[in-house]
Amino acid sequence: MYHFIINPNSSSGKGIRHWWTVKEELDRNNIAYTADFTKYEGHAVELVEKICRKYDGIKTIVVLGGDGTLNEVINGIENFDDVTLGYIPSGSSNDLARSLKIPRKPKKSLEMVLRPSRYIYLDYGEITFSDQEVKPRKFGCSSGIGYDAGVCAEVQQSPLKKKLNRFGAGKFIYLAIAIKQLFGTKFQNATIILDETRSEMYSKVLLISNMIHQYEGGGLKMAPDADPTDGKLSICVVHGLPKILILLLLPTIIFGRHIHLKGVETFNCSSIEIMLEDRAAVHTDGEVPAFSSHINVRCIPRKIRMIL
Repeated sequence: MYHFIINPNSSSGKGIRHWWTVKEELDRNNIAYTADFTKYEGHAVELVEKICRKYDGIKTIVVLGGDGTLNEVINGIENFDDVTLGYIPSGSSNDLARSLKIPRKPKKSLEMVLRPSRYIYLDYGEITFSDQEVKPRKFGCSSGIGYDAGVCAEVQQSPLKKKLNRFGAGKFIYLAIAIKQLFGTKFQNATIILDETRSEMYSKVLLISNMIHQYEGGGLKMAPDADPTDGKLSICVVHGLPKILILLLLPTIIFGRHIHLKGVETFNCSSIEIMLEDRAAVHTDGEVPAFSSHINVRCIPRKIRMIL
């Protein structure tokens, strides 16, 4: 039995079109399945919790949506030992699919789910908010505080994203808002503590990204050396750079070349505590659950069993 969680509105309707293709294949091959459609923010969390309560044994849950839908599904799973995940990407970013080389075409990704060649045990991250009454939040690909999360927050509210997604150009809204936000973002001083032992201070911080996979933001190679099975967060700190230089730096992120530039520091750790002067946006897989000045992030190793 396969349990499908479908976001019909992902990428401005691509989700429902992908689902009809998938459903036709399932019915033609007489494959048993359940199908639940998300109707509002946070609904996928509730649907997964219900599936995990209702069915015994190992559940195969297949996500048909984008990185945000997958994020909600991960947050709805309490015991990862009882779940195997499949993924049919239909979002505008699809960073997890890009990292794992999951096909974008629904028939091919469905074939992978139905006839897996192997399984991979992926790490996931978890954020706790020390200064906010917000539940801890899991993430599958990436999280961040500062500039990149501020871009995500504005993109979530922008009506232009839906319009551009209709033409397959949803990524351009990220670029436009990234340039706009750069000149309005406030630099902050930050203190970070790595693995509860090593303390570092940074001035004029633009962003701190905590990566499980290489990509975020629809193909930006923020952590080119990230390994989603090594039990480590790949951290990227951008600090001490003038904004005009940062504007020139942005295109280098596409290819992961930014890590060689002065003012960009990268390192690996199992946990990181981040303290800023003022609250800033925090994102988990492109979704913004809170604005915070004090967060703790840790890597939970090799828990997500995913079909490849």
